[in-house]
Amino acid sequence: MADGKKTTYSPSFKEEAVRRYLEGGRSYQQLVGELGLKDKKTLREWVAKFQRGESLEDGRGKATGSRRGRTRTRFASIEEELSYVKAERDYLKKLYRSRFGHEWGADKNGSISE
Repeated sequence: MADGKKTTYSPSFKEEAVRRYLEGGRSYQQLVGELGLKDKKTLREWVAKFQRGESLEDGRGKATGSRRGRTRTRFASIEEELSYVKAERDYLKKLYRSRFGHEWGADKNGSISE
């Protein structure tokens, strides 16, 4: 990709390429040549996504609904929120323990200071 442009393929094109591969008889390299793809890695990724049951649509530039790094703000019940907060607390405790070698509130010898 010397020109810096990314080629996009329609979901139907990707499905057809995956179908041809799964029918057997042709290698990734053969199909890359037949379909005019840039490399076999692209086709491998499509086949892997298909086998995992993931969508073959191009997700670049689209909102995925995933908000990594941001906490949830709506919960179906108070129990769900409590479970979320406990899991968050446990994660932070584990992170602290892995970084500093002791529990939060404990000195380096493991005894809790008050």
